[in-house]
Amino acid sequence: MKLSTLKYFVTVATENSFTKASEKLYISQPTLSRRIQELELELNIELFIRHSHGLKLSLAGEQFLLEVTKVLKSVDQLTHMFDPQSTADKTPQILKVGYLSNFNMGKMYELFELFKMACPETQFLLQQDTPMNLADGLTNGHYDIVFNLLTYVQTNQTIDYTIFIKNNLQIALPIEHPLSSRKKITFSDLSQESFILLERQHSPVIVDYVINQGIKNGFNLKANAYVKDLDEGLSMVSVGNGLSFLYSGMNDGSLADKYHIKIIDLESTNSDQNIVAALNTTNNSSLLKTFFEFIKHNSYNL
Repeated sequence: MKLSTLKYFVTVATENSFTKASEKLYISQPTLSRRIQELELELNIELFIRHSHGLKLSLAGEQFLLEVTKVLKSVDQLTHMFDPQSTADKTPQILKVGYLSNFNMGKMYELFELFKMACPETQFLLQQDTPMNLADGLTNGHYDIVFNLLTYVQTNQTIDYTIFIKNNLQIALPIEHPLSSRKKITFSDLSQESFILLERQHSPVIVDYVINQGIKNGFNLKANAYVKDLDEGLSMVSVGNGLSFLYSGMNDGSLADKYHIKIIDLESTNSDQNIVAALNTTNNSSLLKTFFEFIKHNSYNL
């Protein structure tokens, strides 16, 4: 097992891409792919799950990554143990980050880039997940930090969090809909409407929430269709097939013009749908605590 191959593995794992990793390492992609395949054969385990849209670490790959970073850190310390003066540790330090799918997380990536300017050896291992899995993963150590809905983390006493993105429910309507001239809409205004809902397995967050809100307001939501993603739902709204729910955190400001629809806030006094950055206070990683403080001080400046 070559030390260079371990370094290659860490780069592929943290870049989530053979293409990006090969550019960063200044080697050809076929060479990099071959070295990783040789490593997998040597270990007799699949380190990456490869699919048409990219790749991600397998469970064994995640475990191997944590051990490899420890080995590389020890090697770096041995390399510099007789240096006349202290040398900055250049070993990659991994933070395992879980975040919500379907949301506009550009602000999160901006924070990563800013933090890496101050701590360039930090690497972020990213994974999209459901709100419940994010909450469980934070508790059991699968994630170091998550970007999740407040309602899924606020009841756990070992979790500390900070508001990251203000997030509220919105409704998408056809341009000519009678409610489209309103500045705000209440849930009770929607009792006679038909909806295009996301399939629950794709977005249990929003589906469960809107169904419960309907019940609280005395009616059951009538679904004209179920769709796999927000794009499909808003496309159906634009041709008059019903109304669709979305969160403001999914809306980058361009959706109304893109689909030629109206998007209006739904009135609510509920703040537990805000997106928070959360960590488990039992995790003693100094890097994690530094990053969390960085988020608290910088998220509102983006």
